[in-house]
Amino acid sequence: MRKLLLAHGSALSNLALFVAVDTGLFERHGLDVEAPHFAEFSSTATLLRSGAAELGTTGFTQALVDHARPDPLRIVGGSGKLGMALMGQPGLGMTGLHGQPVGTFADDPMEVLLHDALQVNGMMPADIERVLYPSLAQATEDFMHGRIAALTVIEPWISRFERQGYARLCDGLQAWGGEYPDTLLVTRKSFLERHPEVVSAALRAMLDAKLAIEQTPREALRASAHRWPEFTFDELLAGVAAQPPIIDIRSMRDCIRDRAATLETLGLMKITPALDDIFSFDLLQQMLEATT
Repeated sequence: MRKLLLAHGSALSNLALFVAVDTGLFERHGLDVEAPHFAEFSSTATLLRSGAAELGTTGFTQALVDHARPDPLRIVGGSGKLGMALMGQPGLGMTGLHGQPVGTFADDPMEVLLHDALQVNGMMPADIERVLYPSLAQATEDFMHGRIAALTVIEPWISRFERQGYARLCDGLQAWGGEYPDTLLVTRKSFLERHPEVVSAALRAMLDAKLAIEQTPREALRASAHRWPEFTFDELLAGVAAQPPIIDIRSMRDCIRDRAATLETLGLMKITPALDDIFSFDLLQQMLEATT
């Protein structure tokens, strides 16, 4: 098989994929893969929608938004959970956001988080000035220089900002009432049908990476720490503790599905009867059953 280009994001919720790449686990399971750096949040969605990448990790909302497209995405497993929050300037509360610029990212779960965080706190999207950023680097720079009042962010930024005195205004646990996935392992429907053995091998590599992260976190993280050069090793360890890897997300179907209503409200999708087809956990279930 030709080299697989893996789509991925920049959050620590992608750590299982990065560890699988950087420690040779994909290769050990017979896959030749490439996971280059992507600077913009839209890069992952673009690669998966264009077909340039047929497999990879992406925010859990993309499979929902794309569910009615030709050759839609299929969720075959997870990657990481938790680790998303709306952070505010020091001393700021949710009520202080009225009329203020608040940053988030289009085509990403954090856009949904902002909407739902406002809602659970009795606010409306019209109460703030929403600012959409193409990259995390630009957004965090504006936030740290006080150009925006609040920003939806991921780990390890959340842990760093909290240590620096910024306020955690609302996180995914509060907005959605329980544990949630951030990043998922997805593939295109046609690729899953043609190459289930490749998807199975990728899942095995991700499961092995998750085990390595849990059993020897320092060694596993050391292999992939170069992907977050702006953070110290201790900051990354704290981030992983707050956003741990998870591959078996079968219990999180409802959490993912329930976000479709917000996406429809935001005008990003229209719910159709094909929505439940996004879940394709057969290969994952077979693999987990074989190891128990």
